[in-house]
Amino acid sequence: MRSVAIATLALVALLTIGCKSKQDQLAEVYAQLDTMNTQYQKDCILAPVDVIARSQAKCKAEREAMEPASKRFAALQADLAASKH
Repeated sequence: MRSVAIATLALVALLTIGCKSKQDQLAEVYAQLDTMNTQYQKDCILAPVDVIARSQAKCKAEREAMEPASKRFAALQADLAASKH
C-alpha cells in the first residue's frame, strides 16, 4: 500500500513538472541559480583572501555546477523572447 502511494505521488509530481509554463520554469531555474550564486559569492568572492586561495578547487566545482542551470536559464529566456515575437 505504501509503495502504491509513493508511486502515485511520483507520477503526480512528474505530470505537474511537465505542466509548468516556461515562465514558471524560468522562475524556478532563477531561484536555483540565485541560491548557487549566493553560496559561490560567499565561498569564492567575499571570503578572506587566504580562504579563497585554499578553496580554488571548491570554487571551480561550484562554477561548474552552475553552468547547466545557467544554460537552461538562457534557453528558457530565449524561448520566451521568441514566443513574444
